[in-house]
Amino acid sequence: MSIWEAESDKPAKLTQKDIELAEKTFGVTLPQSYLKVLLEQNGGYLKTDAVHVDFVNEDGEGLILLDSLYGIKPNEGIMETEYLREEWGITKDKIILIAGDGHSFIAFDYEDSSTSPKVIYIDTERDEVHLVAESFDTLLSLMYTQEYEEEERDDIHVPTHEEIRELASSSNINDVSKGVYLWIHSFPMPKKDDLLYQAIAKVFHEGTEYQKINIATSVSNEIIQNDITSKDFIDMFLSLLGKEENLDLVINRETIEEHIAENK
Repeated sequence: MSIWEAESDKPAKLTQKDIELAEKTFGVTLPQSYLKVLLEQNGGYLKTDAVHVDFVNEDGEGLILLDSLYGIKPNEGIMETEYLREEWGITKDKIILIAGDGHSFIAFDYEDSSTSPKVIYIDTERDEVHLVAESFDTLLSLMYTQEYEEEERDDIHVPTHEEIRELASSSNINDVSKGVYLWIHSFPMPKKDDLLYQAIAKVFHEGTEYQKINIATSVSNEIIQNDITSKDFIDMFLSLLGKEENLDLVINRETIEEHIAENK
């Protein structure tokens, strides 16, 4: 049975060359069960969204969130491990990151073996590392979908427009980045707004590479889906991207430009 979410975007197929490049780069053998699921789909969103664990997370629960897995392509997916390690201050060696959003990651741990990695959870905010599973096969058996009570769903807070604007105008760059992300994904909030422009510029001036890539990817997706159509906004964003050399940011700029050219 497939572990992949049927509605998720379909990435480029995994090739033998991709596998050989990854194993040569890291000097290890990737688990066959991991390669098997990537041959079906080379990364993306999962049907499940959590994993049972033996430790307690920051919310006091014996679970961690896991709703997607990285695939393998040059400079993408697990091949970004070293960049992400440096970006998020991860000091543990002999690992390959296979999932995560920056605040935490799931990784293969090859400390004890170059052929049979354990699966670990890395909490970058608390600087903690926990064992999740002895193998990728075991990880698959621990994955499940959380069930929410109606009362719990009612407790989920949806930020108001005022709260989003407050975050975007904060002096804390993490709040600004969060505010921009929420603003971009809030369809009713106008994208032609000086505060939004200033907040995005602040992220690109003071934020981390991860924050910039996160915003750039979000904006690119919204433009491609025609949820953002403001020419002033798009011109402003392309101007910021034009000053960046990071490959992910360059790709986002080219994606936006191609979309504009195709829709002229």
